[in-house]
Amino acid sequence: MSMKERTHQLSSFNRYLNKGFALRQHAAAMRDARHDPEISPSSVFLALFHSFVFRLPSFQQLDRELKHSHLVDWIGAERPFGDDTLRYSLCGFHLEPLEAMLVDVNRRLKRGKAFHHGRVQGRLVAALDGIEVVSSLSRCCESCLSRQIKRRENGRMVEQTQYYHRAVGCQMVHSQVRSFLAIEWLRPGENEVGAALRLLRRLPELYGSRFFDILLLDALYAQSQVLDLVRQKGWDAVISLKQNCPELYRSAMRLFARRPADASLTERRDHKTYQCQIWDTEALPLADGAHCLRVVRSEEVLQRNRYRQGEVESYLTNHEWLWMTTLPAAVFSAIVVRRLGHDRWRNENNGWMDLTKHWAFKHGFLHACRHRPQGEDEQGRRRLVPNHGLAAVIWIALIAFTLSAAFVLRHSKLARIQELSMLAVADQLLAWIWKPSPSIRSPG
Repeated sequence: MSMKERTHQLSSFNRYLNKGFALRQHAAAMRDARHDPEISPSSVFLALFHSFVFRLPSFQQLDRELKHSHLVDWIGAERPFGDDTLRYSLCGFHLEPLEAMLVDVNRRLKRGKAFHHGRVQGRLVAALDGIEVVSSLSRCCESCLSRQIKRRENGRMVEQTQYYHRAVGCQMVHSQVRSFLAIEWLRPGENEVGAALRLLRRLPELYGSRFFDILLLDALYAQSQVLDLVRQKGWDAVISLKQNCPELYRSAMRLFARRPADASLTERRDHKTYQCQIWDTEALPLADGAHCLRVVRSEEVLQRNRYRQGEVESYLTNHEWLWMTTLPAAVFSAIVVRRLGHDRWRNENNGWMDLTKHWAFKHGFLHACRHRPQGEDEQGRRRLVPNHGLAAVIWIALIAFTLSAAFVLRHSKLARIQELSMLAVADQLLAWIWKPSPSIRSPG
């Protein structure tokens, strides 16, 4: 078989995961709230994990694969099962083994130097940002956030209550494998900064304080309580500064009034050319005066091409960016700070956007589902267990997101030689389970 005719096999994918990341051992540690289940939590986990690897869009599609392909044999399931079993198990899934698996995967990636290729001045970089996962006007659960929105109905504006879930995630952004380290869900009545602080306090407990060195943050986090915690944990920060912080923004702009630029830069990236004028200054105090931070400003003229009436023409757009940072000017120049500030968008484009577009991240899996096991409360009464379905599915999606990237970007020679995208590799792995039944009943 020639190189162009070769395709990825699920057997090699799982051998890599079992040898490098102990997939089967972690799967065996999964637990849920069911009593003496016929289908084990390990089988449920492996079924959903592989469905994300194959980029299946729904539980109904996974149900079809379990009934008609060789996936049941491959994951070692006790028998074929449907989406009702998936829902019943996942709604009572224990989240601690899932978080422990993601932490172990990231630790193994760092030991294997997966995060070292994109270091900045020898430092590892992570980004923190929030995302709204699901919203609904009719369905809600005990963990939902709520807000009032206005929408047009029968020709007039009406106000309705919208229920939603929002999470904050921390992601490695400079390496090939841009894995998420952890996520934290916003609680009812809590804002995003509160959840971010809780996540930042947990990260050193999960990974140690030196797992990464620089944290990229949005303007929302330009607050003393966030900076105090970041400095306490030994990290440096680069924070975007926008006009949603008007007093801070105006103070920063006054620092650069009538001053020539400290540096200039011409940068070509793909079909775009950036002409940049960069200013750098120290000692901008926050609103409460508790911190004085270095500020970098960049005025950028972006030149790119567009089609007009069938012809290519060049056009220019002007942009202005400001960042606050704790990085010392003696080590990190203003040009490096600018690059770090722009790299926060990798968390949007290669993190949340990729998950939303290609991993059905905002599908609303099991939100407000009442098909879940019962347990006894403190008074001995039978009650439905807390609904962990949405959180469990999100954790499994993040694990699949990380391990799929590790396989394609760091291990697969076939993907490099044939220049295959991750979607193409997913299609090849999905096609493999429709071939004659493999000679073994479990991964690896």
